[in-house]
Amino acid sequence: MGHPEEVDVIVCGGGPAGSVVAGRLAYADPTLKVMLIEGGANNRDDPWVYRPGIYVRNMQRDGINDKATFYVDTQKSSHLRGRRSIVPCANILGGGSSINFQMYTRASASDWDDFKMEGWKADDLLPLMKRLENYQKPTNNDTHGYDGPIAISNGGQVQPVAQDFLRASHAIGVPFSDDIQDLKTAHGAEIWAKYINRHTGRRSDAATAYVHSVMDTQNNLFLRCNARVSRVLFDANNKAVGVTYVPSRNRANNADVVETIVKARKMVVLSSGTLGTPQILERSGVGNAELLNKLNIPVVSDVPGVGEEYQDHYTTLSIYRVSNETQTLDDFLRGDKDTQKELFAEWETSPEKARLSSNAIDAGFKIRPTEAELAEMGPEFNALWDRYFKDKPDKPVMFGSIVGGAYADHALLPPGKYVTMFQYLEYPASRGKIHVQSANPYVEPFFDSGFMNNKADFAPIRWSYKKTREVARRMDAFRGELASHHPRFHPDSPAAARDIDLQTAKELLPNGLTVGIHMGTWHSPSEAYDAAKVHEDIKYTAEDDQAIDDWIADHVETTWHSLGTCAMKPRAQGGVVDARLNVYGTQNLKCVDLSICPDNLGTNTYSSALLVGEKGADLVAEDLGLKLRFPHAPVPHAPVPIGKPATQLVR
Repeated sequence: MGHPEEVDVIVCGGGPAGSVVAGRLAYADPTLKVMLIEGGANNRDDPWVYRPGIYVRNMQRDGINDKATFYVDTQKSSHLRGRRSIVPCANILGGGSSINFQMYTRASASDWDDFKMEGWKADDLLPLMKRLENYQKPTNNDTHGYDGPIAISNGGQVQPVAQDFLRASHAIGVPFSDDIQDLKTAHGAEIWAKYINRHTGRRSDAATAYVHSVMDTQNNLFLRCNARVSRVLFDANNKAVGVTYVPSRNRANNADVVETIVKARKMVVLSSGTLGTPQILERSGVGNAELLNKLNIPVVSDVPGVGEEYQDHYTTLSIYRVSNETQTLDDFLRGDKDTQKELFAEWETSPEKARLSSNAIDAGFKIRPTEAELAEMGPEFNALWDRYFKDKPDKPVMFGSIVGGAYADHALLPPGKYVTMFQYLEYPASRGKIHVQSANPYVEPFFDSGFMNNKADFAPIRWSYKKTREVARRMDAFRGELASHHPRFHPDSPAAARDIDLQTAKELLPNGLTVGIHMGTWHSPSEAYDAAKVHEDIKYTAEDDQAIDDWIADHVETTWHSLGTCAMKPRAQGGVVDARLNVYGTQNLKCVDLSICPDNLGTNTYSSALLVGEKGADLVAEDLGLKLRFPHAPVPHAPVPIGKPATQLVR
């Protein structure tokens, strides 16, 4: 299909929010011409996208992966002991929904209420949350939807080690719940849901659900991939009338810029994400006038908040040995040819039941500290607790999850089987920024992730490391710790990680940790492991806590959950867009992505990006005098032939 030089609406960025806006608007009116411009490749029928269990490849920065762009801190950070953070950003149609971990969580009700903007309270957004979901899990609450385009399930299989995790979590005071994504539960554990259709075994990505489905049935949605939007074009009244884009290429390539112009008769929507949208605005003349003048970019609107207040979620991981009988993905990840052949064949035959129809992240929890734990977390975090968490009982402080396998380079690991414990900080107090350094779209921006630049963020990560460690030690499958993936405690400290080989672990814990304690089988001479006390909480000294903090600084990394930089709040308070997502000082220009978040959201952000997209689609439709329509679903849950795109009508 040819690409017109003029359309009605241009959507810049084909991530989750942009896919929703483009698909909803195009389907609403078949005479409305909508163009979606995406910097990455088309995701359609890409096996590296639709097979859930191979997502790990998309996380690698190896010169082969072209599905992500990697932003690196421009300067070394003293808060990370001289490191530079690396923040990947999806570079493919569907955005993060095409390559992410597929973990389904939702923000708490107070997260949306904290935006303090008309139309954005949780109660206002709940109908849209339901509208987008095709929820395939049993639940006892009424906050989920069952007729939407985005499938949510437990995936093809749930590893037995997930139940082991839930039992051990309960032993340390984290109760089991059948659904902690109910907008209010902040302390509980569950079988972790996934963005996987349990009837087809495929990833449920936004482009398949909202873009391909419309393009299969209508001819008014024009898709331009491998094109980077350079800037927005304005008329004399600051009304957006089009955009320019350039061919996507290596970010280090500073060749001559050759722009293509597309005109927009009615609206331009920026949906290039927290890291992309502020750069487009600044190159277009919307941003801090002082910066723009230095770069010789004509000022359209002086909006100093553009590119400021960058936020993310932070993660650390620790690895534990488990018994040889434990089902994990280690042999697959290690590259064992027979195992890989077996798993791929299993997926081709019965994808709805296959091990690759899962992300191996089958259980997790949300947690809040007790009063006793708060007392040990230090004055910086306690001040944050009193201001931010204390009166909002629906806000978890940390997430934790178990991965059935070692999330690491297996070439560097001893033989054996492992589980990985992830700790996720959901509401960092730290902030960063991103700004262009040239009007040339190929020139790298200035980027400061801001990771850990607020001391309050160390305490909750330190606390959650201890909590997940206690869970691991109480699991029946537990066979010791991989010391290389833990803090460097003093060797004589009771907190020191015990790096024992698999044979010793099997002799020491012949029937698993809990069984061994209950049956009184501890008679091995390896009492140095202190097996008699392994079911008691480890005691940490101030020196141990410092070792954990140093480990955090050395290893904390992004969760791909970038937010902020174009905040929805009053302009005088550093805002960039208003409650209807209009960019201050312009006309016919909206931002619809997670850059508009004025505060953090305690969730894996795919769900929030979809929700912002649904809200944005409503707002654009209202401005254009359109009524969104939601057709009846096609034959439900029809299996998709292998090798064919998993299309599903947007609804």
